[in-house]
Amino acid sequence: MKSPFRQLCAVTVACFSLASFAECQASSTINGWKNANLPFRPVNLAAQRGTIWVCGVNESIASSKDGGVTWETKHQTPDGEILFDISFVDDKIGHAPGTGGLLLSTDDGGETWKAHLTPGTLRAFSFANASDGIALIGDGSSHRRIPSFGQAAPLEDAAKITHDGGEHWEDIAALNSDELRPFVQTLAVAAIDNSHFLMLRRQPEVEDVFLMTKDGGKSWKVVRPRNDTTNRELPDMVFVHAGEYWAFGYELVHREKGGGYGVPLVLHSRDGETWTHGAAGPREFTSCSSQGCYLWDGAVEVLYSDKEQFWALPQDGSLGKRWAIAENHGCTISNGGLECSLASMTEKPLDQPEVHGVIVNTASDDQNLAGGCVECHVEPIVPDHAGPPTMVRIEASVRVRTNGTVDRVSLKSSTSTGMTDEISKQISKWLFEPAHKGSKTVGMTRDLSLVLLCAGFPDHPESNRCTIHSSNEFPGMR
Repeated sequence: MKSPFRQLCAVTVACFSLASFAECQASSTINGWKNANLPFRPVNLAAQRGTIWVCGVNESIASSKDGGVTWETKHQTPDGEILFDISFVDDKIGHAPGTGGLLLSTDDGGETWKAHLTPGTLRAFSFANASDGIALIGDGSSHRRIPSFGQAAPLEDAAKITHDGGEHWEDIAALNSDELRPFVQTLAVAAIDNSHFLMLRRQPEVEDVFLMTKDGGKSWKVVRPRNDTTNRELPDMVFVHAGEYWAFGYELVHREKGGGYGVPLVLHSRDGETWTHGAAGPREFTSCSSQGCYLWDGAVEVLYSDKEQFWALPQDGSLGKRWAIAENHGCTISNGGLECSLASMTEKPLDQPEVHGVIVNTASDDQNLAGGCVECHVEPIVPDHAGPPTMVRIEASVRVRTNGTVDRVSLKSSTSTGMTDEISKQISKWLFEPAHKGSKTVGMTRDLSLVLLCAGFPDHPESNRCTIHSSNEFPGMR
């Protein structure tokens, strides 16, 4: 059995050395993050020219044209579904999928939004215009999704195409052919126009390939990334930018010497068949969007050109992997809220925050913690007393409101009062897919079986941390 432990570095921020003086100057001109006053819990965000858009619970959509100082609610349904993504094709056309098979679309710049009911939850999607799009549509058996702001596990949901704005969705018959049937998982989808669609598909434990079509999905071609004795390309994210596909990931180079090493990978293509390398940044990517890639706290890299550029934002630990930048302002979702600040474009990234010490973090798969999780994030907890690795079962009863937010938490465990309070505090911030009774959302109680896993490095008590897990990760535990 593989160890569930991995290392997580605790970081602090410091400007140091003459080489980083320019970056420190850039950082000092940026004000700190400020809380945005939204009338709903935000889940995701995007930017279109000078406007920042945010979506969230109660089918809420709001926009800001002044960098997050003031917000205008454009759509909201009390006790409605949760919108977990929002994306714009251009100044007029946008889409926002949500729980319960909901898909909202606009063709007037977000002033009004029309509702469509899809045959399942859109876990990944890309529209080329108001009519033509491609999506992964789940059947409700799993609530994991591929967010627009970064990586996620590959999905086996049905890939479908629409040519009428989401009113009807067509199966892709070619996926049942002998050639394409082995590629059962999807990492990304993208649409450029009504003819050109792309999927990044995986044959588990074998290879990842691009599947591209030039005829609106009638026929598909397998395009294999480079994999020879010299280099191997491993893209795992695809976006559309300025009429091109852009793929991000990592590349294994100089394999001819019997070893090799990994470097960031950037590829772009106009048709999905012929790919060209783009500028690569200083490190491998963990989270990207159609605007750029998250590097580390305070630094965002933009690679949609022939050279690197960077956005500098405040470095205080707030910048998360859900962010958007409009003109000279950026916003990010942090700790269940929205924060905004000034942002400045630079030719070099701000220094990566300095590392102080090492902490053991028992890695938890957030979206598998409970059925129906939309956001079930956990953070390492400092134990009352350092000691050998331990596992403690926790029974939680969670009362969920009609909009998916948590109302109250009751726990049964052998942990101390302080630890129990911290666990309750984390669970109280979770977000669940709303329950339904007919066409209405209703409150519900979820009974969860969890495990608190604690560990640290021997003889280093300061490294001990505990993390919440689903008991399904430990089937042998009684």
